[in-house]
Amino acid sequence: MSEPGEIQPLSADTRILHVLAETTGPVVEVAKLAVLGHLRAGYKVAVAAHRSLLGTFGVPPELAENFREIPLTARRRLSAADPSTAFRLHKYYQHVDLVHAHGLHAATLAGLAFTGLPARHQPRLVATVESFDSNNAIERTGAEIVTRTATAVLGTTEPVVDYFGDTVPVVERAELVHPDIDIDLTVRTPRAEVRESLGIEVGTWMVASPIALRDHTALATVLDAASQINTRRPDRKVVTVLTGTGRDRRTIARAFADRDVIVAPADDLVDVIAAADVIIAGEQMTGLSHEDLMQLSRPAVFIGSARRAGIWGSAANAVAPDSTDELLREINHLLDNPSGRGSRAVAAKKRVIDVANGAAISSTLLDLYAEVAETGTGRSEL
Repeated sequence: MSEPGEIQPLSADTRILHVLAETTGPVVEVAKLAVLGHLRAGYKVAVAAHRSLLGTFGVPPELAENFREIPLTARRRLSAADPSTAFRLHKYYQHVDLVHAHGLHAATLAGLAFTGLPARHQPRLVATVESFDSNNAIERTGAEIVTRTATAVLGTTEPVVDYFGDTVPVVERAELVHPDIDIDLTVRTPRAEVRESLGIEVGTWMVASPIALRDHTALATVLDAASQINTRRPDRKVVTVLTGTGRDRRTIARAFADRDVIVAPADDLVDVIAAADVIIAGEQMTGLSHEDLMQLSRPAVFIGSARRAGIWGSAANAVAPDSTDELLREINHLLDNPSGRGSRAVAAKKRVIDVANGAAISSTLLDLYAEVAETGTGRSEL
């Protein structure tokens, strides 16, 4: 569903290498969409993958000139073929600008391929990482290699995002063809009953958000706005309800209880979000995806980067993650404007019905690659 953000475009001569082992499921579906989309955008694209996957990308003849296949023997998990696979990738790295590895094992091999590579030949590494067991020595070692070598990690689940969040320059939720949450959401509890159970008085406005409750700039801004909104506009009462999870959940519930902030039970998040007058979406959320929020048809504000805001199109205005004033201005604008709330809600529901997110994933990734190309220096520390 994403649309490109307003950032510097990726250089037209960028050479992209996608790496897959015996990757399956939504991760490989996204890789196939990305390869075709990047070829159609005019980039030179190569795929280094297990032989079972080569030939399945459906590259049409008119795009074949810019497409190369590199056979790998890498399995889905650790195998005797791994050293030769890493060395094979190593030899190609001086001929590519950006590597996107799909899956933890593929990302581990892509990271190992940096070994002994001069800095001038090191491409940027983007890794899509699915759920893994950090208590498993092999998977933990792979994750540590990714931490040392990747410039960006796209996590398919929130725990993966948490794991890499403090150590990799760019960490986001991966956009998948099939959302993790059932797209056919059902609201079971009437709005008035939800508000009563939360202790929200009649006549009070309700702003809700599934933003992740762990230390990040956007959360600090949301909490700052929640603390100020009633003093800025004393003519009305607003309560902010947070449904997200994260390591700071209990601390926030305790510290902000007297600031018109409620941390709601996480298992009621669908009913709570549906009961809100305005919702705040962001780059880091838990429990609900952007598609889920749009389906609930509530007027929204997006807090985060312009690139990630593209998923909402015109259904939500974006504010900078560190701007309390912008966030308050957008929330108050919607609370003051009944017709605006209605049109935003309709636009959100229409967007999630009419737009297939798979069609724009490759474009969103190109925007990410452009950001990665401008982020710091090479990450390899092997």
